[in-house]
Amino acid sequence: MKKLILLLIVFTSTHSFAQRAKNVFSRKSTPVTINKNRDTSLRVIIVDKEKQVRQPAYFVNDRFVKNHGFIKPERIENIHIIKRDTVIETQTYAGQIHIKTKANYTPQFISLAELKDKYTSFKDMPVVFMLDADVINSDEENFFVDENNLLTIIVDKLKTNKDNAEIGLIKLLTKSKENIDKRNNIMIRGDGIVAK
Repeated sequence: MKKLILLLIVFTSTHSFAQRAKNVFSRKSTPVTINKNRDTSLRVIIVDKEKQVRQPAYFVNDRFVKNHGFIKPERIENIHIIKRDTVIETQTYAGQIHIKTKANYTPQFISLAELKDKYTSFKDMPVVFMLDADVINSDEENFFVDENNLLTIIVDKLKTNKDNAEIGLIKLLTKSKENIDKRNNIMIRGDGIVAK
């Protein structure tokens, strides 16, 4: 049952990520066709890890961080790309990306495992991490985020119906304009105004 819940979480986030990635990478000046008959049929998408595109190895200020650490572009001094396969701890990466931050900015990298220990009481519980609505499908020890760039950490638990097994859920929201705007929204409910 745990695997089913994890599969459902991964499926829903992968689908939304694919839609977002499709929109980001297809910025062409082609006319948009609007289909009045919306396709609402069920689609099952099975993610095959063997066929996924290999990612590059990221280094920030000469430290291997596996991912880019979500550093804001205005904090980057320069980027250097090495176009050759790189093997680190039996993992093959498609090249290297070296990011050097500006002298007035020092990233505070924290692994997901360290973040879990620091902010939650989840010790041996399986945990699903999300970063701005995308599921992080990576090793907790080797996936780093810049703690300076985190706005909110939401800690929750999911329970399975059959055996009441618990799965931890940690949602990380970065200091993006969208997340800051959502946090500062004023919602009008009934007779009063509620500041969020």
